[in-house]
Amino acid sequence: MLLAVALIFCSAPALMAAPYIEEDACPQQAQQASAAAMTCGWFYPGETLAQAPVRLRFVVLRARPGHIDPTPVIHLPGGPGDSAGLGPEALARWRVWQQHAGWPHDIVLYDPRGTGQSRPRPACGDGAVIPRQLPDAPATDAPVTAESREAIQCRLRLGRATAEALGPRAQLRDLYGLMAALDIEQAHLWAISYGTRIARLFEQRHPQRVASLILDSMVPFTENETTALPMQLQGAVDELVRVCGERGCASTNPRRAVATLLARYDTTPPIITLGLRPSAQRRLTVTPYRLLVMVLLSTYEPGHVIDTVQRLERAVRGDPTALRPLAERLDAQANDPERSEAVFWSVRCALQPQLNDSVWQAAIARAPDVAPYVDAARRTAPCRHWPVPSLAPPDRHAKRSSRVLVVTGQADRATPPAWSDAYMARRASAVRADIPGAAHVPTLYDRCAQRVVAAFLRAPDIRLTPDCLSVRAAQSGR
Repeated sequence: MLLAVALIFCSAPALMAAPYIEEDACPQQAQQASAAAMTCGWFYPGETLAQAPVRLRFVVLRARPGHIDPTPVIHLPGGPGDSAGLGPEALARWRVWQQHAGWPHDIVLYDPRGTGQSRPRPACGDGAVIPRQLPDAPATDAPVTAESREAIQCRLRLGRATAEALGPRAQLRDLYGLMAALDIEQAHLWAISYGTRIARLFEQRHPQRVASLILDSMVPFTENETTALPMQLQGAVDELVRVCGERGCASTNPRRAVATLLARYDTTPPIITLGLRPSAQRRLTVTPYRLLVMVLLSTYEPGHVIDTVQRLERAVRGDPTALRPLAERLDAQANDPERSEAVFWSVRCALQPQLNDSVWQAAIARAPDVAPYVDAARRTAPCRHWPVPSLAPPDRHAKRSSRVLVVTGQADRATPPAWSDAYMARRASAVRADIPGAAHVPTLYDRCAQRVVAAFLRAPDIRLTPDCLSVRAAQSGR
């Protein structure tokens, strides 16, 4: 659970001191995961929040021992509100990831302010934890609507100054300050999902500090998250159909299985008990909306689709407990203590494009399988109750000199490859890699995507095509 303390801050963040770095020991568990060198520490940007100095946890994974890379890769997490994952276990996984990825630069990881190990962590308070992927819930979906109301309560608890201090402007200041404190003149910005917006904003403000952009699973500024929702959920259902058609699975008609459960759960939603230990068990009501999000999350990782279809068929036959792993994935994401709901809303609402009713109606028309269960989402827009100063997107016509690699997963339903099309059309020098068979944020787990990035970092001016891309394309038939 997130911190169960309701914090009320009304004063603006105060300038405290010049930014500085404070190194400390890395977790022993992470050190044992790899022999590669790394540096751990805290970055103090010189601001206070909640009457405490802001400090961001950072780690530098060294590419070579005894060598400080003058042009490292800096990772920008998604979300918004996600951390980089710098706890002992997560950092150990990063160390293993580094060895597999084989990128030729140091890699700087840091938890954005208000997330993960960074401090302080202004929280929404007990009972105000909102599932990150369920921001705009249908009014007919009572449990989720209650959570949307809690988002409004959270904003009131935080106060104006704190909400603004957790937004994108602060993230841009922190990134610039971190680079300066680490004596980094230029860096390769590797951003995933929502982090691609932060990377592009930073490039607009500080183009001379960006050696290249690596944009994985891009979220364009033109996409409103509410109007994108129907097509994301519809795309997840379509992915079940596609995989079953190509590989075969337990259902001859997964679309019908989903429709059957949606209609059934609209009137009698089942309650699933989560957790193994009685003291930690939780109960989750599987409404139609939540079922659709569970299906969407199952498409985030390759190999889960066939298992998901099998579980849906068991639920159709009267066993809703078969959906427990899907529900646990949703619950784990919603209640991940490394994430911050306050940061989620402060960043999202500052960068939210205007909600256009005609665009919403067009989106609903293209999502026939899910439309009856998300139509009311148009009337539930928490950003109307989370006032923060808006931040304009980058100038679409400005000329940029940074090299760009755009990575997409061809099976990604959360940030479809088509979302990158307009950006690629404007950025003629950008290189694009569509990874066959990969889903959301493939640079985190897909060896082929990692090899593509490694090749780009070694020779950004040459359009290299690793063999894995052609092999994957032949295997997938795409």
